[in-house]
Amino acid sequence: MEQISLGKYKLICFTDRGREVMERICQGLCELDGGRSSANDHTLEVAEVAGGLDDWTRDSFVTGNTLIFVGACGIAVRAIAPYVADKATDPGVLVIDENACYVIPVLSGHLGGAVDEAKKIAGILGAEAVLTTATDVRGEFAVDVFAKDNELVISDMKLAKEFTARLLATGNGTFVVDDEYKKEIVIGSVPESLSASKETCDIYISPAIYGGDKLQLIPKTIVIGMGCKKDKGSDELISFARKCLSEIGIDERAVKAVVSVDVKSKEQGLIDTARFFGAEFKTFSEEELSAVKGDFTGSDFVKATVGVDNVCERSVMAYGCSRIIKRKTSENGMTFAAGVIVKELRWR
Repeated sequence: MEQISLGKYKLICFTDRGREVMERICQGLCELDGGRSSANDHTLEVAEVAGGLDDWTRDSFVTGNTLIFVGACGIAVRAIAPYVADKATDPGVLVIDENACYVIPVLSGHLGGAVDEAKKIAGILGAEAVLTTATDVRGEFAVDVFAKDNELVISDMKLAKEFTARLLATGNGTFVVDDEYKKEIVIGSVPESLSASKETCDIYISPAIYGGDKLQLIPKTIVIGMGCKKDKGSDELISFARKCLSEIGIDERAVKAVVSVDVKSKEQGLIDTARFFGAEFKTFSEEELSAVKGDFTGSDFVKATVGVDNVCERSVMAYGCSRIIKRKTSENGMTFAAGVIVKELRWR
């Protein structure tokens, strides 16, 4: 057994012919990337698989990776079986025969990107991508692809499956965007037949907490601005942020970023808060925050401490939010504000 690791691509083969296919794939991926890929960081060395197939699979089976088995489907299926957990987090897995005739996505075709990768690699090899997913075969709308393309969180995978089943059975599926966020959630040219009301829709698109029985797609459009005293504890900051989000009815999964001032760039509690929400952590200089125009809740103490009269609201707007949805809130040496960014949803 031999392997190649190229960025997120983890390839393994079992024969000399398989090795040639692996090398062709990696060379093609590097050419497609215009030489900018991780081929610059790796010499595309073909290495022996240390520890056996199970160890290789376990180590490679990481969200965001694409595993490529050049060999029999049965080998791949048996290898990945112990590690398959959830279609929302499983990596994409492809199988390619050693003659490079067929490229088969066998796991996480949509959310893990295996279908798109299969098409890409089939193009490199001059092979055929063998697609078995019903929405791909029929050319129907795939809610998980739409969600992945647009950084939307699927509220409930069971409801997503039920929606897809109804769509395939009837050919009908409708959606609606939350009225409160229609200015921020922009959808391009969509057939009128897909639009509906909140009461009759199949899919409800909103960053807000939703207690209804429809499938909700949650856009990551909420930006949290925070400030705190030095070395404020992570648990306290996370609890405070969650409470503030709950007060304004925002689903925690909608948080895109936690932002603050540069002097807080190493503040572990804020870093951990961003990590808790699966969000970016970004800070701005005093000059950047001072340059932001608008009406903010100023504080002479904050200005004397960090050089700008407001951290949480100004940092939210500096990130690019269209409006503030929660003004500065203070509690026990912590401040919080929230804003919403504009997001344009793309249709394939």
